Amino acid sequence: MLTHEQNRLLTEVEGDAPFGQMMRERYWMPCARSAALVADGAPQHVRLLGDNYVAFRATDGRIGMFDEACPHRGASLVLANNKDCALRCIYHGWKIDVSGEIVDVPSEGARAESFGKGIKVNTYPTFEGGGLLWVYLGKGDPPARPPIPFLDLDESRVWVCRSVSPSNWFQGVEGTIDSVHVGTLHQSWISGYKDDDSPNPSIALTLDSHPRYEVEETPYGMKAAAIRDLADGRQYLRVTNYVMPFVSLVPAGNTDREGTVFIAVPRDNHEHMLFWGFWNEDGPRIEAERDMTSGTRDPDNWVHFEEGPNRTWGQDREAMAGGHFSGMTGCIVDEDLIIQASQGVIQDRTREHLCSSDMGIGRLRRRLLDEIAAWQNGLLAIDGPIPEKVRPLDTITDGDQPWRELV
Repeated sequence: MLTHEQNRLLTEVEGDAPFGQMMRERYWMPCARSAALVADGAPQHVRLLGDNYVAFRATDGRIGMFDEACPHRGASLVLANNKDCALRCIYHGWKIDVSGEIVDVPSEGARAESFGKGIKVNTYPTFEGGGLLWVYLGKGDPPARPPIPFLDLDESRVWVCRSVSPSNWFQGVEGTIDSVHVGTLHQSWISGYKDDDSPNPSIALTLDSHPRYEVEETPYGMKAAAIRDLADGRQYLRVTNYVMPFVSLVPAGNTDREGTVFIAVPRDNHEHMLFWGFWNEDGPRIEAERDMTSGTRDPDNWVHFEEGPNRTWGQDREAMAGGHFSGMTGCIVDEDLIIQASQGVIQDRTREHLCSSDMGIGRLRRRLLDEIAAWQNGLLAIDGPIPEKVRPLDTITDGDQPWRELV
């Protein structure tokens, strides 16, 4: 278990919190789905690390990202008109072009174009990749793009949605490192993969045995391997590649060329955005994933939380009586986000009782605490080259080859 101070270091991101400051200065942060940003369309509200921003796509396709408050008197620019490669505030008509320059202040008459020249508008570098808009909130030069494999894939090979979760971001990250829960919480969904004709039949093996963990720390984060011994002497290996501070690449097929991504981005200390999706580097996403993501859900509000009077978040007890283990029948990711919300807004890790299957969780916490401490001293906890791309792995091996040589 953690101390109160350690729990605060890992969970708090607002203001002067060390982890939030490190996120600003060292990492690109996904902040919106690219598809949600339409040329001359509605600006999008973005909340990150306790602060509010506005993102929009200009007439010519460029992205602008500013502080949400108009520099005049603080009205929200999410309400602004988006036209002619600029936002025009609906309160007094101040016009700010996509580069952040104030180009028109109608109330100033002859000085309408020149008045705003000396007024600073905070703008932020962005790039689009993997169906997401990424932003850098730091003050220096942006870092290299994160080493994840789907940033340059076309839209037929990647799909991503967004949910806002009423829980701290670190609960989202820990859930992706915890492989043991896959065969428990998600068992009713995974049972559908037992058919040999399914795109990922081996994942059904998570229902039959419990893994042991092995972890390798890396300059970019860590690799967490869940190893399950099979009756025939082989091993079922699932390796999640974790890219600090919030990206987890989880296996979703018998290859390292496709997978599931979970990105738990902190809006503030109490909420996070989950960007969840699939990618396949070698072709269209597998059909089972297309089926899972079809329907009427809003891709920008994929899981909608309604706690309800009994704190059950829409759990269906009749479905449980009929054999559905969790009673959360809408979508597999509902189970993850509802469980994380049930832990409380910020889980009190001083009161938990970890067991052997939580080894990956323990190593994750120590890895990040070491990184925060190193950053406060201007250092890296683990220095070294970072690959251009890192990937997850799902495979069955004869057990002779070390898993570190496979991923």
